[in-house]
Amino acid sequence: MTEAAVEQPLRCLVLSDGRRGIENQALGIAECLASLRPLQLRTHHIKHSKVVAALPPQAQLRLASFDLPPCDIAIGCGRQAIAALLHLKRTQPNIFTAYIQDPRIKPDRFDLVIAPEHDAVQGDNVVSMIGSPNRVTQNKIIGETLRFAEGLSKLPMPRAALLIGGSSKTHKLDRQSHASHMAAAQTLMAAGQSLLITTSRRTPDFAVLDWKRFASDHANVWLHDSEGPNPYFAFLGGAELILVTEDSTNMLTEACVTGKPVYRLPMTGAPGKFQTLYTALETRCGAVRYVEQTQGADVSPLDETARVAQVFWDRFDDVKTAGRNRP
Repeated sequence: MTEAAVEQPLRCLVLSDGRRGIENQALGIAECLASLRPLQLRTHHIKHSKVVAALPPQAQLRLASFDLPPCDIAIGCGRQAIAALLHLKRTQPNIFTAYIQDPRIKPDRFDLVIAPEHDAVQGDNVVSMIGSPNRVTQNKIIGETLRFAEGLSKLPMPRAALLIGGSSKTHKLDRQSHASHMAAAQTLMAAGQSLLITTSRRTPDFAVLDWKRFASDHANVWLHDSEGPNPYFAFLGGAELILVTEDSTNMLTEACVTGKPVYRLPMTGAPGKFQTLYTALETRCGAVRYVEQTQGADVSPLDETARVAQVFWDRFDDVKTAGRNRP
């Protein structure tokens, strides 16, 4: 051959149970990795029976069958991905395995663990980050804002985005907290803001119904409630300020990627370990609780996913070098 051989891209397998909020964390890291080096991405959803899915990962590893595509790197997120990663490492030790979130087993079972700071996971192969990985990039925001430009043009500026989550293990979107969210929307409208509102799968039916009524009563409100193409990234791009219910690590982190003023909408419940996240976002991004102040200044965008992706490649190189030098 007269020409140098072309380096083939590494094969990266993204493992999850298919839930969007879980899969997007692993995809966010994988896509960022691919922006730094050639990488061929493939997603795979772990689907066990309800009985097997309820078992601890070690029991799944013994009882479940795994039919996984070939890969050089496997990135998993969510409880159902743990046994699959352990299976890959046991059967093909050369595969580089990474788990996102707190695995609640020894981190050294994987080559790398990427965990939120507020989970306080410790280990030589653990990298901590503010919040969670995501797929939000400036290019994606710009592209989606242009894609939904016609709809955005119907709502006069300034605009505020309200990202509404739902009840979780630590937070509850009850009628009291919902009433405070509605009051915030009214205050913003009284201040001349158009509103871009999105609900989630976890938003209670009574709250979704109220937001539908609210949107139907006001011309300068765009409500997305899971019907039709999702303008989520366009809402991030089209708003001057963003309010996020404080149950969602993902949405809070994604909002802070924009560099715009971000406020937390209060929820019922004790924050517990999430207070560490709130403090970090307040310090780094000025993301305080909303109390009718909307004069926050822009800050440098939070780009933890890119930082962690570089750490990932550094760890990958170290592991591969150690493997080549092993007697």
